[in-house]
This record gives sequence, structure tokens and C-alpha cells, in this order.
Amino acid sequence: MIDTPFSAMATEFRGQIIKIWSLKTSGNATEKSRILCQKAIELELVERSKPMPGTALIHWSKTNPSNTPLWAAQSALLLLLANGWQPSNHAEWCGMASLFQRLYKKTNLAEILSYLPQQINKDIAAGWIVAAIEEDVNFRRNKKRK
Repeated sequence: MIDTPFSAMATEFRGQIIKIWSLKTSGNATEKSRILCQKAIELELVERSKPMPGTALIHWSKTNPSNTPLWAAQSALLLLLANGWQPSNHAEWCGMASLFQRLYKKTNLAEILSYLPQQINKDIAAGWIVAAIEEDVNFRRNKKRK
């Protein structure tokens, strides 16, 4: 399936959010990896019995961002949002909307917006989240046709 501009930007953002979070978080790669995994476990995004190597963070953010696991990107995003981060360009808005939409897939737009922290502009976020919802609907429709 051919990526749309939205999905390409959202996928690339997965690696970028890891890099942004990693740069804003103190500690070495192993400690950061432990924090990220612990957040994902708390959110029930993943169950890990084995620690993730710190080098994975570097691999995801630099070498191959499209291989960044969804759970890792979502965890990094939520950790950043809790510390006041906000999107500053189209790629960041797109990526944040895509990750948020996937976190709260079974809810409506108003409820998704209610989960956003106060520092996020809800009007701007709404447009991007609607685009993420539409992208997901189109992806599923095209997947069924094949």
C-alpha cells in the first residue's frame, strides 16, 4: 500500500518523538529505556519481561524511525506532554494526532480532545485528529479491499 503524505509524516514522527523525548530526559540510554518501558507497561501498551537495550532508542530515532514501535512512540509522547511539551510544526501536529488517535481509538473526537493537556491548542488539535481519524478509516477500507 502506498503511504499518503499524512501517514508518511506520522510514521517518521515516531522516531522524532523518541529523539525529542530522549534529548529532554536526563540519564543514560539504559535509564531512559527503562523509563520508557515502565511508562508503556503502566499504560498497558506492552508487556515486557526482558529489558529493552538503550541502543534501541538511538536506532529508532536516527537509523530507522519507521521501525519505532507504536508503544514506544506513544509512551514518549505522553511523557513529553506531561512535562509541558507541545507541537511546533506540521510534522509534530500530525504525529501527535496520529499517536493520540491510536491511543484512544474507541472514543469520539470530543473525548479524545478531553485527554489532551491544557497546553495543547484544542482547535488546532481537533483538525489534525480528524485527519488522523480519516486516515485510519481510509487505511482500513483499503485493507479490506485487498
